[in-house]
Amino acid sequence: MPRYQMEFDTVNGPVRHMVDIDDEERLDGVLDEILWELKEHGRFLKGNGEPQVSCNGKVLDFALPLQRQGVFPNDVLRVATLVLPA
Repeated sequence: MPRYQMEFDTVNGPVRHMVDIDDEERLDGVLDEILWELKEHGRFLKGNGEPQVSCNGKVLDFALPLQRQGVFPNDVLRVATLVLPA
C-alpha cells in the first residue's frame, strides 16, 4: 500500500505523520480516520473550519484518488483548516 507524508497544521505547530492510502482510496473516505488518530495522540488542527489538503501548492479534491490528481507515494500532503467566511 502506498505511503504518504502528511503535514498537519496543528495548534502546537506542524506535525508530520506517515499514512497508508490505497491507490483507489479517496480522501473523503480516509481523512476522518486519520484526523481521529491525530486527536488520539493529543494533536488538533489549528482553527475551526473544514480541513483542506494540498500538495505542491494545489488544493486536492477529496472525491478523487490521489494518483489521479498527480500525487504519488512519498509526496507531502499538507493538511490545514480552511477558514470559512462568516
